[in-house]
Amino acid sequence: MTLSLAAHAQAQPPAEPSPAALVDALNNAFGKHAGKRASHAKGFCATGVFTPAPGAAGFAGSPLFRQSSVAAQVRFSVGGGNPGVSDKSRSVRGLTMRLSGGGEVYDLLLLSEPVFFAATPASFVSFLEARVPDPATRKPDPQKIAVHNAAYPDGTRQPALLAAHAAPQSYATTAYFSNNAFVFGGEGQARQHARIVVEPQAGTHYLSADQEQSLPDQFLQAELRERLGKDAVAYTIYAQLPAAGDSLLDPSQPWQGSAKVALGTLAVQALDDAGACDGVVFMPGNLPASIAMSDDPILRSRAAAYAVSLARRSGGK
Repeated sequence: MTLSLAAHAQAQPPAEPSPAALVDALNNAFGKHAGKRASHAKGFCATGVFTPAPGAAGFAGSPLFRQSSVAAQVRFSVGGGNPGVSDKSRSVRGLTMRLSGGGEVYDLLLLSEPVFFAATPASFVSFLEARVPDPATRKPDPQKIAVHNAAYPDGTRQPALLAAHAAPQSYATTAYFSNNAFVFGGEGQARQHARIVVEPQAGTHYLSADQEQSLPDQFLQAELRERLGKDAVAYTIYAQLPAAGDSLLDPSQPWQGSAKVALGTLAVQALDDAGACDGVVFMPGNLPASIAMSDDPILRSRAAAYAVSLARRSGGK
């Protein structure tokens, strides 16, 4: 039986969203804010040092991991595209860093939950379209979110995790995750997939109910400044290895793998009030020679979308 043209069109998979469509979805959900990033618009800069772990070069065999230590340019942020969002919001926190040494640059883009909110660019756009505020209520329409969740169940996982706990007490007491998998190669070793996990040496702590009520909406930067006045804030960076069945392509799926390889320690030493990171575009494709991107479609879509976002905050449309 021959399908009609209309039925044939409906049977085709939806077209892949363009890089501009990804940024449009963020702008439509959070508004356009001149000079600000489309995602993680609220943030501030810091500086620090990354010290590779002994044997890290055996897992990721590039010059950067053979240095005694390398410079780290860091940005802490609150998820979403609203630069005025509350620090108490139950949204993701971001830790982004650029490690520079041994003639290499390594950009790590990390979130405070172990899963992303979308498995594909199409789901990414749909997730945000469902959350465009209703003009009357100024809040997302729950029915639109339900329709998205029915079409894209991957969009339910990260929101469920965020709803299960309060916001972090501090950027220093938050774990961070790459969500995306990368392919690592060491000295004489077969290449293997891994996700990045960053664990705070101060432990993971969320706001208490009293703190949620009493703290001001803007407290994270001042809290970290006070903490850094006493000592550096340290994190241990690991490569998490997948267990059998863990998806290498879907960042919305949590990994069950418990094996980890220590890559090194990040010590954040001071805030950068000059904001040197504000003009930096941290790119997930800026990788040492021993690390390559996986075929994760979200990961593959990010570089072009970041270029569109940069053009817009630099004065383009």
